[in-house]
Parts: sequence; C-alpha cells; structure tokens
Amino acid sequence: MSLTFLTLTNSVITRMNEVSLTSSNFADARGIQVQCKNAVNEALRYINQREFGYPFNHSTNTSTLVPGKVRYALPANTKYIDYNTARIKKDNDVNASGNNLAELNYNEYISNQHANQEDNINSTTLNGSLTDSATTITVASTTGFTSSGSLFIASEIVSYTGTTSTTFTGCTRAANGTTASAHISTVFVAQFDTGSVPQYIVRTLDNNYLLFPFPDKEYTLIFDFFTFPDNLSAHGDITTVPDRFSAVITDGATAFAYQYRGEMQQYQLNFSRFEQGIKNMQSLLVNKFDYIRSTVITRPSSYGNSFMSGVIS
Repeated sequence: MSLTFLTLTNSVITRMNEVSLTSSNFADARGIQVQCKNAVNEALRYINQREFGYPFNHSTNTSTLVPGKVRYALPANTKYIDYNTARIKKDNDVNASGNNLAELNYNEYISNQHANQEDNINSTTLNGSLTDSATTITVASTTGFTSSGSLFIASEIVSYTGTTSTTFTGCTRAANGTTASAHISTVFVAQFDTGSVPQYIVRTLDNNYLLFPFPDKEYTLIFDFFTFPDNLSAHGDITTVPDRFSAVITDGATAFAYQYRGEMQQYQLNFSRFEQGIKNMQSLLVNKFDYIRSTVITRPSSYGNSFMSGVIS
C-alpha cells in the first residue's frame, strides 16, 4: 500500500490523539490537522535534504541536443546530477559511436579559452511556425548572421541567399542531405562552422550545464540524476519514500507537530527517533555507515626499551 498524504497525516494525528481526516474533508482540515499536514511535508523535505543519493529519487535524463546550442537547463526537479554518468548515446543516424563525457570545471572551461566556442555561433529563434516547404523563414532577428549561408534548425540544414532584419530569404530546404521538417515557433536557429560530438560536460555557475565542443547534430545525451520531490498536496498524493519507512516519516512529522505546539520534550524524543531512522535509511539504501576511526598513536617498537613501547597518552 502506497504512502498517501492522507494516511501519513492521519498517522501523525493519531499520535497526537486528535480527530482523523477522511478523503472528503482533507482539504477542509483545521487547527492541529493543518499542522500535521504541514509537519508531514516538513519531515519529507528533511529526509530528502539529508541525502542526495536515495535510490527512490533516482531518475535518468535522456534529451536530444540542439545543433549550435552550448548551454542547457537541468530538469526542473533536479536535486543532484551525477556528471560522471553523462554520455552521448550511440546513434548511426548522426554518426555517433557513443562516448562518455569527461567532467570539466567551469573555471577551467574559461581559463582554457574553451568559452571562445560560444563566440563562433550566431543564434536566434523562429518567430512563428515553419512548414516543411517554406522558402522564407521568419525569426526574431538576423543580426550577426551572414548575408547568405546555411542555418541549422533541429536536424535540418537550410541554405539561404538573402536576409532582412527578421527573415532569411531564398531558402533551400533539406540542404546537405538532411530532411525538410515542419518546426514550431521559438525553435532554436543557429549558424556555425565548427562543432562536433561533445567530449566534456561542465556545471555552470547557475547550476545548469554546458557542453564542449557544442553539438553540430541532434545527438542524444544521457545522464543519471536524483530528484527533489514536490510537496504533497491532495489527499491521494503519494510520497516516493518506500512504505517500509513510514514510521520514519511519522516520527519526523510528529516531532515537528510537537515543535509547533511548543512541547519541546516530546519534540526531542520524536526527533531523536527520526534522526536514527534516517541513518538506518542511509545504511540500508545508500550503503552509508557511521564509523569511528582510532586516533591513538603507538610508539615504534625500536623506540627506547621494549617495556616502554605502547600507547602515548
């Protein structure tokens, strides 16, 4: 049975010796019932903040890279990304043999002048949808683009012979053996001469990521990451924490409910159990254990008389 917001809240309410809720009146909770609902979410947030790598929050990102695009946003619910797992998927359609990406520090990306690659790209976005046969392409701006040349729009290459301030004219679709496609408004449009299969992934200062070299085709990027779940809201919302740890959540939520009421002795009792429960979760799920390392220094056996050897206090 999955741990719903209703069952968890009622577990706390029962410990507080208060009136339980039902699915019918859950949204109309009052007083201590509301505090118990809030306490459940606070306990879940605390559990998720204490550990990055819970397997129940694991997810895999699979995304299609955009030719000419350097910087990308992480999934909105990302808590922690394991950059060591980043790789380009093998794909014969784009001549990608498949390769792991090395992680590169952002400062190294700048100091090694890899950021210069971003100056070699002209980019804009489509202003309106584009059919697969249109020969005039309307964009936000053509500033920086050459008066004639080629464009990359997703997997399609388009050649053009002229420009206005917001259009590319005389377009030949499906250039260089690509396939003409319809594109929706705001799709990324780029012009560049370099680019290739990315070899490095870089965590940016705004906690997203970029690629070096930037992609010249629609390669597929894969990496593992861990999510930070949203707060529970409706009575049937389900937590990602496995059922067998329901008591841990209840201990934490009960502790916070007592804290709200100023009953600090009961708070400390329940919070102590909560902390121990989290440690047990880490041991069972993440193979993380507390350990004690001896700092005792022993004398070398050659030091002084043998009867003097032993522990230095």
